[in-house]
Amino acid sequence: MSHTHNGAVSPPVDLAELIDANPMSGLQWRIVVLCMLAAILDGADTFSIGVAAPSIAAKLAMPLPSFGAVFSAAQFGAAGGAFAFGPLADRFGRRLMLVVAVLIFAIFTFATALADSRGALIAVRVLAGIGLGGATPCFLSLASEYAPARIRASVTTLLWAGFPLGGMLGGFLNSYLLTRFEWPMLFYVGGIVPVVVALAIGTLAPEAPSFLVGRNGAGVTLAGLAGRIAPALAGRISAGTRFIQREVKLAGVPIRYLFAGGRGPVTLLLWIPFFLTFGLLVLVVLWSPAILRNAGMSGPNAALVVAFHGLGGFIGMASSGKLLEKFGPFVLVPALLAGAVCTLLFGMVGTSVPLAALFDGLIGVFIGIAAAGSIGLASWIYPTSIRSTGIGWAMAMGRVGQVVAPLVAGAVLQIGWKVDELFLALAVAPVLAALIVPLLARRIDRKAAMRAEA
Repeated sequence: MSHTHNGAVSPPVDLAELIDANPMSGLQWRIVVLCMLAAILDGADTFSIGVAAPSIAAKLAMPLPSFGAVFSAAQFGAAGGAFAFGPLADRFGRRLMLVVAVLIFAIFTFATALADSRGALIAVRVLAGIGLGGATPCFLSLASEYAPARIRASVTTLLWAGFPLGGMLGGFLNSYLLTRFEWPMLFYVGGIVPVVVALAIGTLAPEAPSFLVGRNGAGVTLAGLAGRIAPALAGRISAGTRFIQREVKLAGVPIRYLFAGGRGPVTLLLWIPFFLTFGLLVLVVLWSPAILRNAGMSGPNAALVVAFHGLGGFIGMASSGKLLEKFGPFVLVPALLAGAVCTLLFGMVGTSVPLAALFDGLIGVFIGIAAAGSIGLASWIYPTSIRSTGIGWAMAMGRVGQVVAPLVAGAVLQIGWKVDELFLALAVAPVLAALIVPLLARRIDRKAAMRAEA
């Protein structure tokens, strides 16, 4: 029980309501920026291994087409990290586990430059992936809890746009580093920067409110947070104020609710565009630098081309939410079809840097719109009580696509496929996803109609 200065009982403070009722404070924007830095690291690392692949393969005497397993290793680790760190963050805190995940990533990214065998390289990439994947549920939940409900979707989209933004920044940095140093420098820098990010998060970001509520000794911290989120209430909040955080919980195993109430078919359909779009995005990032260099393009130029893919992806993902709000789910269909055309054309440009940069950038724009738009579809399809679970499992399917796609590409290159044949096959993926979108859109329309009739 809490009291005011005159002894009267004051009502408990619901932090979620307090956040929703006030504009974003400087503290909240700082948390979003720090979480976005973690997302940027993911993109930068994925682009770095793609650019360095030909040099690493030469050092370890590996045929370049067999590099598919190395590419998939980090994605495999990321899938495991995402599943493991979610429950750990619930138990030990979002901020703490985010710092731990980023430090794991830092250590094994640095170790990538030191791997002296194919097995060691795959092992360090899996472990680096665990750190990357583990950071994802931590920074998503930490930023989401500090964002008002009215802009939470935009904040989430902004965080996901950090992946291609990291690719863009990493691509330009890699191009610079490769003109002055050997390839290991990519991973030395890639291992040091996350340590700085982890220290910044650990010292500048507070823990998530839902983790602090109800814990002994957290009153002072919560009072300080509430005062910074709502300065007008600062004088009426003290360490003795009782804080609450309402959550809707369902009994039983959360995933079974994704298939209850007739949601099974739409859940399975939703997983298809996640699998295809996220798989295609990471495959283009990982394989295109190696393919371009194998065709005769210089390492710095290949890195530059990939940077434009990151720029396009950032534009696509950052604009996807607004496009969905204005035009509805069907806007994803032309984006996917345009992405298919650009994927096909990218496979035909050879070593032309301007054309490769143009079509790689457009792949990022159009497939980025579709990938981030799939998250928007998931948020519309699932009710609030299971929305996090629905989006989380759909994203897991995206991670599975990111594991499978590089392996498949490596396998078909090993059996003798040409580059244009590979990208012709890849262009089929967004076309298939475009066929699924109308089925999902009809589900959303039916729900809207049911609400209107009620």
